[in-house]
Amino acid sequence: MNYISSLILIFLLSPELYAELNIHVVYPRENQEIAMVDSTFIFGNVTPGTRLWINDSEIPVHKYGGWLAYIDISSGPYIFHLIAVNGSDTMWQELPVLVGSTQIVPPESTYLPREVSPGAVSAYQVGSLFTFTFQAPRNGTGWFFFDQGQPIKMSVGRQSTVTSPGEVFGTISKEADSGLTTYYGYYQFTEADTGIHRLCYMFKPDALSSVENPVIYEHCYDSVVTVVPRFPPVVGKLVGENNIIRTGPDLGYKLLYQPPGIMLQVIGMQDEYYRLSLAENVTGFVNVENVVLQPVGTPMPGGEISHIDIDRKDGGIKISSPIGARLPFEINETLNPPGLEVDIFGVTGDVDWIRYHLQSPLARIVRWSQPQDRIFRMSVEADYIWGYKAYYDSTKFVLELNGKPKKMRALSGPLNGARIVIDPGHSFDSGAIGPTGLKEKDANLWIAHELRLMLEKQGARVLMTRYGHEHIALYDRPEIAEKWDADILVSIHNNALPDGINPFANNGSSVYYYHPHSQPLAEAIHRRLLKRAGLPDHGLYYGNLVLTRYSSVPSVLVECAFMMIPEQEALLKTDKFQRKCARAIMEGISDFLKMKR
Repeated sequence: MNYISSLILIFLLSPELYAELNIHVVYPRENQEIAMVDSTFIFGNVTPGTRLWINDSEIPVHKYGGWLAYIDISSGPYIFHLIAVNGSDTMWQELPVLVGSTQIVPPESTYLPREVSPGAVSAYQVGSLFTFTFQAPRNGTGWFFFDQGQPIKMSVGRQSTVTSPGEVFGTISKEADSGLTTYYGYYQFTEADTGIHRLCYMFKPDALSSVENPVIYEHCYDSVVTVVPRFPPVVGKLVGENNIIRTGPDLGYKLLYQPPGIMLQVIGMQDEYYRLSLAENVTGFVNVENVVLQPVGTPMPGGEISHIDIDRKDGGIKISSPIGARLPFEINETLNPPGLEVDIFGVTGDVDWIRYHLQSPLARIVRWSQPQDRIFRMSVEADYIWGYKAYYDSTKFVLELNGKPKKMRALSGPLNGARIVIDPGHSFDSGAIGPTGLKEKDANLWIAHELRLMLEKQGARVLMTRYGHEHIALYDRPEIAEKWDADILVSIHNNALPDGINPFANNGSSVYYYHPHSQPLAEAIHRRLLKRAGLPDHGLYYGNLVLTRYSSVPSVLVECAFMMIPEQEALLKTDKFQRKCARAIMEGISDFLKMKR
């Protein structure tokens, strides 16, 4: 009998010992569904001084009781077996989880297609290319059709695997082979297709079929496809704040923070998103909740630009031009030379005059071009980019560029007079939780207060988005920096990992930025944090995050340590380590300001 079996026998013979020990699993929770991977982490705490085994492997226990393990698992229902021993006391615990989907597929349904797209409701213009997909076992044949129409044969696509964007933080233990392939079918709508249609598909799995006895699954599911004429065009108006136009339904960001009142041409709908025509062969997607369709006959959105003005504003400049309508825009930073390229969709250029009411390093040269019909481009060359924002004043497009803080030109220290907003991440939600129960929101706040005191001692003016555990909504946090006229925004966090990534090989300190003008600040803090904290380098990242997308000033997010690593969680509880992290961030900000003088 092996040692683990002996321990189990002792436990079964001595049930009265159960209450004398504590095993607490923080992650995963009982019956939790986790990703389809072949290895994952489990962590929690036991009574200090306890020895712990999980699935016959002894797990190191930190002196304060925290523990972390990376365990081989298998798909489907899975049970972690935990045994704790402290002196003569023994405790045994089982933790059931589900690895993979909670969907139970009956054996007879194994060969049925799944992940069918489009979903329940979709709309297309005449002339649009319709794409139909489903996932099904490899080595089969698929068709789709509308109503009782002629079936259209589908193409075999790539093998379907479980993937995760979390792989950027480390290698997923294994991409589980689902045994499925994606099948694709295409059709271009004509005038004859105008109307409402029900969508159906057929699938013949080769594994179940023979020439004498072909097995074909056929199903018309709850999907309504509406085909509309190209004319008259459908026009919508954006409502609400912080509207995002995406590359596809639930996909990447294309146009950031479009203000309310912008007019758009709607050419279809898919998966709760309207499909937009921004210009010829340029499309985007926006959530239907953010659009109000206009009455039939509303003119197509469009405008003209005849002149551009460059004027002074407090702390920088503003570039403006009347358009005659509120239209979508896209801003991209250029690096060599520094500057901005602003594309305004639906606009035709007729610019004879660009008036410089002042000379400024923020707008050495302003040019315009028409890269294609209905895209007007304004190019701004500058000595540097500190921050910017765009908005509409009625139907006048305004681009504001912020200058360097005036205090930076003084002979005093780089931090003296700087206006810095510190955002301690989370509050209403706890964020990540460590093995012994430390909440990320607490660790973030402790470090933020240490940083505030250090910055104020150097003469900086500091505002925190929260000073305790008051609830501050996520999108309100950059607005606090905007209204306070901040020079820099730093959000403080502590990290965790997605399922399937080995935390022993992927942990430490990291820093995130979004806009190119924020990258030097991220690099400066990253260098100092690695030196001060002494933890592994978990990387410098471009990160599409609410706090990093703030464009008015350099904005970064700092992940000081990993909550799930027992040793790092223990460090985060100490004043010494909190001060190390705070000092590193302060020194990084100082380095950045010195460099930008």
